[in-house]
Amino acid sequence: MVRAPQGWRRVATSLGIVAALIAGVLFVPGSVTGWAAAPVTFIWGKSGDADSLDSPTSTNGEAYEVTTQIFNILVRAVPGKTDIEPDLATSWSVSPDGLVWTFKLRQGVTFHDGTPFNAEAVKINWDRWANSHNPALYQYWDSFMNDYFQEAKVVDPYTIQIVLKKPNSPMLQNLTIISFQMTSPASMKQYPTPETLGLHPVGTGPFKFVDWVRDDHVTLVANPNFFRKGLPKVQRLIERVIKDNSARFLALKSGEISAMELPNTDDVKVAQSDPNLKVGYRPPFNTSWLAFNTNDPLFKDIRIRQAVAYAINRQAIVQGLYSGLGEVATQFMPPGMWGRASSPPAIPYDPAKSKQLLAEAGYPNGFSFNFWYIPVSRPYFPNGKEIGTAIASDLGKVGIRANLLTEDWATFLKDERQTNKMPMYMGGWIGDNGDPDDWLGFFFPKYDATSASLSYNNPAVFDLINRAKVETSQAKRAQMYAQATTLILKDLPRIPIAHARGPLLMRKNVEGLIGQPDANEYMELVYFK
Repeated sequence: MVRAPQGWRRVATSLGIVAALIAGVLFVPGSVTGWAAAPVTFIWGKSGDADSLDSPTSTNGEAYEVTTQIFNILVRAVPGKTDIEPDLATSWSVSPDGLVWTFKLRQGVTFHDGTPFNAEAVKINWDRWANSHNPALYQYWDSFMNDYFQEAKVVDPYTIQIVLKKPNSPMLQNLTIISFQMTSPASMKQYPTPETLGLHPVGTGPFKFVDWVRDDHVTLVANPNFFRKGLPKVQRLIERVIKDNSARFLALKSGEISAMELPNTDDVKVAQSDPNLKVGYRPPFNTSWLAFNTNDPLFKDIRIRQAVAYAINRQAIVQGLYSGLGEVATQFMPPGMWGRASSPPAIPYDPAKSKQLLAEAGYPNGFSFNFWYIPVSRPYFPNGKEIGTAIASDLGKVGIRANLLTEDWATFLKDERQTNKMPMYMGGWIGDNGDPDDWLGFFFPKYDATSASLSYNNPAVFDLINRAKVETSQAKRAQMYAQATTLILKDLPRIPIAHARGPLLMRKNVEGLIGQPDANEYMELVYFK
């Protein structure tokens, strides 16, 4: 169920939780059948709320942190890595022409509602995404599969074939994204719209949904029938929303929560010296950027985009506001990814050149515009407002007057993708997998006159990305992505800002919390020492 926020103490009472916080472990009365040990709750402090718990209709990382615990996918990333391992599929193969993928499915798995997981359930999920009358609602599907998928065929109860119209080289990597979650067909019938389905998630994962109090918490309880034996290791998982970074850290120090993401950078140093806390890290598998809406007449002019780029001291921002956890980004994919440009076009800090370009473009005295900053902390932007203010200050020095605006995160994500409301905005990406298509294929797949996010229009870039998707040679694919990256950087529809390691702070007795590259940790592995 989903309710309006009522405050943490009332939430705790409604859950029947008796306060007994000991070093971050919350013991609760009651139990799940089959659990002999004292029931234990792990409380995860997160920076923002989900928009929906129906992952196929969301691109919100705050939603994925929850749905990763409720759902499984056919294949998933190895803990702490981007390598692929079985999840609901135990093995897979592809035909020589790359058009038929065959997946052997795990047997004996049930959804949380007791209905069986089988090939028919997989087909129903794929058909739901493919047959939508609004493919843009399923953004990952629209970017990665919509132009390739032909049909899902049930071979036998535990064998499914995915038949494609043309080869899709990154498909297996893309299927590790939780957006391709397996949802109970029975729940789809009971809740036939994405809006209602997103309030009643039913998967096969390690935890079952209990309730969601908007902007406060999501409560999950261990699935005693989870197919990975011995997991999860805690009985109850509460993902608690504490939007203010400092308040989230204070809750960790006091033992109200067991672990947290996205601390203020100064609090990382405090945690390192606190005997009751410890620090882990997510790999720097992310990039932040400033995105221009090139549908906006002002930012259609590349001289204006260059003027903005040259006015921003990215090195000073990273040095001053990332506390040693960041590095200046020279392109859109993070270090370690294949397919990066070997010599990307430079984006220097050059205020004098910025002023010259403004004058050439007809704005010798600069201009005013609305600049949208992100309202939440993300690994790539540890403090959205603080960094946005620093960028606006740099722009002001060359006469560009930025009016700082924001809105709630779910609306922000919707508006950048589905409207032209934002002339320029802060954005970023935490990689979902180890394939370049997850970066370039998602953000630069096509042009859309109604979308700020898809306002960049360069058919040569689209052609390179689309050819890379069907190419089977990784070396050739890498060349295509590098060429596309170079073209994009020359056009500057976005200004890459930084890559950053993401600190995870936790109580000293927390074990098994392994930082995931995609920032969706597997909470079934967590336990208390």
